[in-house]
Amino acid sequence: MIIEKNYLLVLMCCFLDCYQQPVAKDPEEKAPKKHASKATEKKGKAVEIAKKEPLDPVAEKLRQQRLVEEADYKSTAELFAKKGDDKTLDNFIPKSESNFLEYAELVSHKLRPYEKSYHYIVLLKALIRLSVSSLKAADTKDIVSSITAIANEKLKAEKEDRWQEKAAPC
Repeated sequence: MIIEKNYLLVLMCCFLDCYQQPVAKDPEEKAPKKHASKATEKKGKAVEIAKKEPLDPVAEKLRQQRLVEEADYKSTAELFAKKGDDKTLDNFIPKSESNFLEYAELVSHKLRPYEKSYHYIVLLKALIRLSVSSLKAADTKDIVSSITAIANEKLKAEKEDRWQEKAAPC
């Protein structure tokens, strides 16, 4: 929405700048400006003394609004900017196996806050279903076997916990 507004503002400003009628200036104004610009050139300064003619009120308001929005964007970007070495899901592009393992950690950290939700299992099932839809059957079997191995490890750990609980009261 903000991008659309900025785009419209830029288009309107360009349109108004292109079709704005040139304003006739007094000959008295031109002479001192040339003289002043020569004086500044002699001093080696690249300062423009001539004032910019104000645009019509609508264009001026749009220009001011654009400047305010740009300043707000810059300050927000500075406020919430992260270090260049911080990796997020948005700016991290995995290329090697170790990068993909890092990416898996980022995804899991992103999903972990929802573990206690009733719908978390539905999320994981849908995520796996959508993720393996384009894979071959052999690759899908490999994923299923790794998930089965994890499930067996968890079952084994739960059984040991139950045996320790039964043995503890004696």
